[in-house]
Amino acid sequence: MLFIFYFPTLVNGDNMSQNFFITGMPKVGKTTIIDELKKRGLRVGGFISPEEKHHGTRTGFYIKDIETGRIARLAAVDADGPKVSKYHVDIKSFESIAVPCMKNVDMYDVFVVDEIGRMELKSRKFVELLDAIFQSRTPVIASLHRDYVERYGIEGEVLILTPTNREAVFLDLVKRTTEAYIKKKAKPKPKKMNPKFKKEKPPKRKKEKPKKEKKEKPRPEKKRGLVGTIKDLIGI
Repeated sequence: MLFIFYFPTLVNGDNMSQNFFITGMPKVGKTTIIDELKKRGLRVGGFISPEEKHHGTRTGFYIKDIETGRIARLAAVDADGPKVSKYHVDIKSFESIAVPCMKNVDMYDVFVVDEIGRMELKSRKFVELLDAIFQSRTPVIASLHRDYVERYGIEGEVLILTPTNREAVFLDLVKRTTEAYIKKKAKPKPKKMNPKFKKEKPPKRKKEKPKKEKKEKPRPEKKRGLVGTIKDLIGI
């Protein structure tokens, strides 16, 4: 039986959810879907968090960039940082892989987060970037710890994965994720204005230089003769 919990919500103004959350018991192959999506030609980004073992004993977890293959420590028994169970979370190391991946979510056709759990949520940057991931146009597949289903399930659809329904869930996810990707690519781009109908810009007016007023030169006084000078002296 396939258990699917749907939380009605508008994602990017659309009724069709493009965020899928997988939850269930560990070791049920929650990340196997990545290979199938790649086979279909989709560019898959994000990260996974495999176990780290020594001599068959689990000693911690590391984080791996799906596209580049880069790895870093997530948590270990002998690491420094906040404690979750018997492991200590190396927040800076975790963020060195997770943060760049999440900031580039729009570069990918599908984005995978493995996982949203107690260790990862110790990082404030991770928590802040989750909102941007869920609101992006890129379909998201996230492994979700059962303790956080109520908190994050409203952002999409939650599927409970078990060993018996695993194949059915994977096939359904591949189909629906591919459909969400196709729909994303099919969204029409804003139409460009036909150059024939472009508005003509009015011709620029030349600025007229103000005309300089001609100053009249003072007329030189006429030279008075001897008679005129004598008249001035006697007041005639």
